[in-house]
Amino acid sequence: MEIQLLREFVCLAEHLNFSTAAKQLFIAQPVLSRHIADLEYALGVQLFARNKQSVNLTPIGAVVLAETKSILTHYDEGIQKIRLAVAGFAGQLKIGFLGAPVKNFFPALISRFRNTYPSVDLQLNQLNLGALANALKRGDIDIGFTLSFDLAKMTGLCWKTICSDSLAVVLRHDHPAATNHPVRLSTLSQENFIILAPEESPGLHNQIISLCEANGFSPNIAKLSAFPENALLMVESAIGVAILPRHIKVYAGPELRFCDIAGSGTGFDLVVAWTEVHYNPAIPLFLQELESLQLSTKR
Repeated sequence: MEIQLLREFVCLAEHLNFSTAAKQLFIAQPVLSRHIADLEYALGVQLFARNKQSVNLTPIGAVVLAETKSILTHYDEGIQKIRLAVAGFAGQLKIGFLGAPVKNFFPALISRFRNTYPSVDLQLNQLNLGALANALKRGDIDIGFTLSFDLAKMTGLCWKTICSDSLAVVLRHDHPAATNHPVRLSTLSQENFIILAPEESPGLHNQIISLCEANGFSPNIAKLSAFPENALLMVESAIGVAILPRHIKVYAGPELRFCDIAGSGTGFDLVVAWTEVHYNPAIPLFLQELESLQLSTKR
């Protein structure tokens, strides 16, 4: 089945007028009518309900339209990828990322992309959460691997979930609650808390405060930390307890315990985010490699 035939079907489905669609496609109206009839015959379904007054998609036609758009999108992206690879596409792609949450897949992703597009200059920048959000907003990076806390309030961005994570309470191994799984936050109401600073991530900071309040108390904040690694050090030094994303555990020493928190309100996502309006052809290519890697690891 020819790709052009599918494009003609989509054009007619969007305009629901043979004359208008034919003009846009630069073909004669009888030719378009014949092509649509050929497509219906090939699929064995009626795509359009026609009469002298109107043209409308049938219910099965609407299903075929959705699938056809998906096919054309993948086809166009694939052709672009092939052409750029053959041409030895050269360009630059600036990627910002958080260290801990991407640790398991990022090296493989970068390796795959460099093998496919060796002429693309990858600029890799490990940033903390606040700096990463600012870099995305300013356009200093093309793609960011970040957390979902503040994205809804940032305009002009697209993002896709990679995986889900949750908050955990971080305690010294000798804390009375360190063996409790899960920990009820209300049992920690008298503790000193070390919390990530609101400047770092207003969304994460507010979620932690709301989590404590939902458990009947306002946390006594002993220290605000710009870096989760510093928060771990302070917990290990017995300055207080902390609530941190579970993936931060990769930085924790043997003296610390990451404990599940009882109840709801602890979840968030690791996402890949990029500017909605962009002019860097390497962005969709990198996202395709990420999707390909995710699919291969699920098999």
